[in-house]
Amino acid sequence: MIVVGNLVNSGLDCGVTRLARHQYLSSQLRFTVKKPKLYLLFLFLIVGLVCPQVSFAKEKLAVMDLKAKYGISKGLAEALSVEIRDAIHSYGDYEVLSKEDLETLAERTATLQYLGCAEDDSQCLIDFGRKLGTEYMVAGSISKLGDTYSINLRLIDTKGKDAGVKNRANEKCKCSEDELFNTAKSVAALVMGKKKPKIERVAEPAAPEGEAFTNSIGMKFVLIPSGTFMMGSPSNEPKRDSDERQHRVTISKPFYMQTTEVTQGQWREVMGNNPSYFKNCGDDCPVEKVFWNDVQGFIRKLNQKEGTNRYRLPTEAEWEYACRAGTATPFYFGDCLSTDQANYHGNYPMPGCSKGEYRKRTLPAGSFQPNAWGLYDMHGNVYEWCQDWYGEYPSGHATDPAGPSSGTYRVLRGGSWYNAAWFMRSADRYGYAPDFRSGDLGFRVARTF
Repeated sequence: MIVVGNLVNSGLDCGVTRLARHQYLSSQLRFTVKKPKLYLLFLFLIVGLVCPQVSFAKEKLAVMDLKAKYGISKGLAEALSVEIRDAIHSYGDYEVLSKEDLETLAERTATLQYLGCAEDDSQCLIDFGRKLGTEYMVAGSISKLGDTYSINLRLIDTKGKDAGVKNRANEKCKCSEDELFNTAKSVAALVMGKKKPKIERVAEPAAPEGEAFTNSIGMKFVLIPSGTFMMGSPSNEPKRDSDERQHRVTISKPFYMQTTEVTQGQWREVMGNNPSYFKNCGDDCPVEKVFWNDVQGFIRKLNQKEGTNRYRLPTEAEWEYACRAGTATPFYFGDCLSTDQANYHGNYPMPGCSKGEYRKRTLPAGSFQPNAWGLYDMHGNVYEWCQDWYGEYPSGHATDPAGPSSGTYRVLRGGSWYNAAWFMRSADRYGYAPDFRSGDLGFRVARTF
């Protein structure tokens, strides 16, 4: 099923502002002195000692998302844009707007149309920056020719007579997508007039042995065995949808699956923030309000932190296979699902099943009994992003299906605290645009064995 939207003092007055400081400088304090520069230096030393919290304003800079060209996916371009934005922010030279702030400001100033500026249209970007009140803009593109990626960036000054392109940078990379993120950091440094960062490569540790392991930030994983199952739902399953055509699927290799949804604490450990709507639920509750592209950034940083490239989202087939854990009923608990077994809208049970509680919020991950393979909350709490684009199932037997090569929506599975019981079914499918976020969208991580 595809949906487009969802819910959910000292004697010296420390009020000497940045503007006042600027006025003092421009008027040279309206005093006649023989050595104005020494006098100004003396004054600012006094102000700095008495009012250390007063500081000069940083100029604002907005980083536009890279334009995806020549076979580059929008998701990859957006993930690389996050890397560039983070790199420029880390230099500390400018007040760098987050993408969310940029979009909010564009909406507030009725300039949303400028988000579509062509990456080579400097005047459009200058006009946009001026309307937003940002002094600088960074824009560019990502393309691929053969097996070589190319990232182009421009730094644009939006101020007065000097408005225009101030610097350009280009980096090419004959590399994997994972290594491409280091290239993004390099080109960000070059366009901002910095030295290219030194890339330290970490040797990948051996894969964990055994059927379960816990990584460095406390994420627990269990080994899911290879096997074959019937994906989708039988034609007589209550409340099934037409996109659930039943077909035989083989998962040819074992893989690790996180036992719970990624928590707010785990997200903060990796990303340094917490986007969740239900922050008051605590660190053990699932992180939500994360769109698919955010999740890719989390996984990339988790891989860097752990010195590997094996963490990823599960495919849709892996997700359903792991959820069912050998069962063929609507839920791994059977034909009915009670609110003592999962967090969902208990006023809307499956036909012929009993009503239950509607909690109207998320609960700590792992609050209910797991399935036979040790996975918690595969039904309810928050929807979980999968790697696949949403599309029709194959008609015959499929081995390790990964969904369509492109699409409009990314797959979500498992249902949430907000939905009726039938959206919790093992076979139920949902799809959202990869840049959509809501208080009931989360994820769990898989790891290649």
